[in-house]
Amino acid sequence: MTEPDPASEFVDRVCDAIARHDLLPRAPSAERQPCVVGVSGGPDSVALVRVLAHLAGEGRLAIAPVLAHLHHGLRAESADADQVFVEHLAAALDLPLETRRADVPAEAQAEGVGVEEAGREARRRFFIETARARGARKVALGHHGGDRIETVLFHILRGTGIDGLAALGPRAALAPEAGIAIVRPLMHPAIGREEVLAYLRHIGQPWREDETNRDPAQARNRLRHEVLPMLARAVNPAVGDALFRLADQAGAARAVLDDALERVWRQVVREAPEPSEPDAEASGHVPGPRPVPRAMVIDADDFGPLRPWLQGAILRRAIERLGGGLKHMSAARTHEVVAALLSKPVAGPVDLPGGLVAERRRRAIRIGHPADEDTP
Repeated sequence: MTEPDPASEFVDRVCDAIARHDLLPRAPSAERQPCVVGVSGGPDSVALVRVLAHLAGEGRLAIAPVLAHLHHGLRAESADADQVFVEHLAAALDLPLETRRADVPAEAQAEGVGVEEAGREARRRFFIETARARGARKVALGHHGGDRIETVLFHILRGTGIDGLAALGPRAALAPEAGIAIVRPLMHPAIGREEVLAYLRHIGQPWREDETNRDPAQARNRLRHEVLPMLARAVNPAVGDALFRLADQAGAARAVLDDALERVWRQVVREAPEPSEPDAEASGHVPGPRPVPRAMVIDADDFGPLRPWLQGAILRRAIERLGGGLKHMSAARTHEVVAALLSKPVAGPVDLPGGLVAERRRRAIRIGHPADEDTP
C-alpha cells in the first residue's frame, strides 16, 4: 500500500480551499495578477510562499507572488535573522520582495496602545501600501485551519458574539475603498500546524521558529497543547472540525447581517465629511483614498425602533469609521451607550474610544470629536 505524500495532500487541500472560496485567480487567465504574500519567516508563512510559488509555477494559479516582510523593531537579533532568512528565501525562489522596518514599540507608546495592537496596525499599513505599489488586489496570509479553530475556541471561552465566532474567515476586507482584500489559502479544516510542518519537512524547506510559540504562559499555546487535546479525548474526537464548521456557519450568518446593516445604515446615518478641496474636479485633481468622515449623524426617530443588534452594530460601525477603534466597546458598553442616547431627547456627551463622543439633540444623534461643531 502506497503511503500518503504529505506534500501532495497539502497542495490538494490548499487548492480545495482556494477553489471553494474563490480566493485567487486560477488558470486559464489572460495574465497573471500580482498577489502580495505576507511572510514572517515562520512555518505558516513559509509554507504559504512555497505552495503558492509551486502552483503559480505549474500554471495552476494565475498569480505573480510578491513577498512582503515587515521588521517590527522587536526581538533585536532574532528579527534581523528573520529578515535575512526571508531575503534568502525570496532569492532562492526568484520572487520579488518588499521589506520595511518599523519601530512598533515607539508607535505603541505614541498611540497609547499595546505593542501587539500597534504591530497589527503597522502590518496593515505595510500590506496596503505594498499592494497599492504593486497593483495587487489580494494579500495572502498564512493563517490556517488550526489557527481558526484555536481562535474560535479562545473567543468562546472569553465571551464573544457572532464576529468572534466568524473569526479568521477565508477572506476579509483590508482596504475596501481600493478593492484590496486579505485571502487565506491555508484556511482548510484539515490544515493545522502539524500538516504545515510535515509539508515543509517533506520538501526540505527550513523555517524560522518564534520562541513564544511554545511558551506555556501564552493562553493560545495552552489551548493548542492542552485544552483542545483534552476536549478531543473527553468530549468529541472531531472537536476541531465542529469548531471549524461553527465558524463557517457564523461567517455565513454574519454576511446576511452585514447586508441588513448596510441597508439600514443608508437609511438612518449621514456622514459629514471633511470639507472638500474647492474646484478639485475642475482642476483635474484625482482624489486619493476616501477621507475619514468628520462626524456621523444618526436619525434618532428611525434609530430607536431598530432591533438592539442593529443599534449596536450602527454605533460600532460609526466609531470604527471615525477611527475610534473598538477595543473598549464590549457588548455591555455598547448597550450602555445606546441606552443613554435613547433615554431622553437631549443626552450626552457620552465618551467613546479615540476621543470621540456621542450626543443626542432631539432627532439627531451625533458621533464625532467634541471640538467639532454640531452638524445640522
